[in-house]
Amino acid sequence: MPPIPVQRAPRPGAALGGVTHSRYGDIDEQAAALTGWHQRYLQLSRGRFDGTVQRLQLDGVGLFIEDLHQSVHQTGWVRPDVFAIGVPLAVEGDARFCGLAASSDTLHVFSGGSGFEFRSPQRHVMIGIEMDRPLYEAHVAPAAGEHATAGLHHADPAVLGELRGFLVDLFQSAGPVAESQGEGHAPLRKQVRTQLLDRIALAMAPREAATAERHARATSGQSALVVRATEYVASRLGDPPSVGELCEVLGVSRRTLQSAFQVCWGMGPLAWLTTLRLNAVRRRLKSAASVTDAATEFGFWHFGHFAGDYQALFGECPSHTLRRHRHSGGH
Repeated sequence: MPPIPVQRAPRPGAALGGVTHSRYGDIDEQAAALTGWHQRYLQLSRGRFDGTVQRLQLDGVGLFIEDLHQSVHQTGWVRPDVFAIGVPLAVEGDARFCGLAASSDTLHVFSGGSGFEFRSPQRHVMIGIEMDRPLYEAHVAPAAGEHATAGLHHADPAVLGELRGFLVDLFQSAGPVAESQGEGHAPLRKQVRTQLLDRIALAMAPREAATAERHARATSGQSALVVRATEYVASRLGDPPSVGELCEVLGVSRRTLQSAFQVCWGMGPLAWLTTLRLNAVRRRLKSAASVTDAATEFGFWHFGHFAGDYQALFGECPSHTLRRHRHSGGH
């Protein structure tokens, strides 16, 4: 698997920030490339070392793709003011993380008081996520619980796949341009970060057995909770909260909110938030100057996925909605 290509994307992709790409032929330089990790690499397989690191920065969240072409034994620890996890993209060969067999289906939790130990296979590609502790505590920890030691986390395969796809899209869509850091793009960057943190929290949550929620009848308390949530989010669709923030505002656990939405709406809170935002875009298209303006206002930054989701929900592409209202005199 070659390094993820970094493509120049039209707005809003450029608003996500620039991607840096560095290649290393020395294993110690590769280890030192991740500042604040205090790690040491030992090469195990024979041959010339070749590694790359691609970086992308959101406010309070650092992302990187590390690509190793030799088997490496890694030891180290992550500074305590961040919480770091890894999402494997490619695992070709035997890998062990903190003494356990690792695969592309497991999340790697690097943070922990005892540090981490990782023997990577000869070809290994991983997306690393570094969250500032306050962001982790506010958005992810309520769903994930505390992780006192580093180790593997077995996420739901579908949820992990969605997180992996979201991260790859970020790197492919973010334009390598410095001007994207301007304040004019701050609202979109914040929404992208919120969407990412929600997906991390969902992947980090303990796996639970399927329940009968889809066939259950909503209680009055669940219905009231959904109404409160809907009213709160509707009042700030241009800057929607994360699911963790919504739980804090409503004073309920993520499990309680999940159950209420599954029973009342037939979907989880994250899918519900996306549905509300898509409906908001449809309303905005009645007066917007362009599809891009309407989409970015409500946090949609990947045009391909946005157009597909929009058409799946409404049965027409967003440009058709825009043209129809222009022709009818709505613009």
